[in-house]
Amino acid sequence: MEKTIKKNLVFNGRIINVYNDDVLCSNGNQTKRELVSHHGGAGILIVNDKKEILLIEQFRYAYQKDLYEIPAGKLEKGEDPYTAALREMEEETGYKASKLESLGSIYPTCGYSNEIIYLYYADSFIKTSTHFDPDEDITYKWYKLEDVLKMIEDNIILDAKTIVAVYKYYLRMLNNEKKK
Repeated sequence: MEKTIKKNLVFNGRIINVYNDDVLCSNGNQTKRELVSHHGGAGILIVNDKKEILLIEQFRYAYQKDLYEIPAGKLEKGEDPYTAALREMEEETGYKASKLESLGSIYPTCGYSNEIIYLYYADSFIKTSTHFDPDEDITYKWYKLEDVLKMIEDNIILDAKTIVAVYKYYLRMLNNEKKK
């Protein structure tokens, strides 16, 4: 276990804060730890009655290309992940869920960030309308589960939260079929 000696805020941003902290390692040595602090996020795997998955496509500045993803968004400070997931689902897709089921959570970049992404899936929803943030340009499309699995295998889908959510859902389906 490491002990924080001193927290050193380097950057205070709208979405992240960056620290360069002084820490004491368990072996007694002192070092620095860079940390990107983030409030976390929530992602939603949306599955229709045909077992198709809704994927959004949007430009991601960090990678300078469009990525296929499940709908997701950041948590506001102190916000409940379930509430955020419901909000993001409707904002980005125009679908409103009556309930969500948890697929667990992930630590997407554990080497330097404390971000946690909470994953859910929805299979019961109604059509409403989208409410994009001013900086969002999102399109979406329904895909067969087997096509999404192939897109993951072929490195077309590279987003970690999407890959994890799809596989957790797929494993859940397989386990439910075994129980029958």
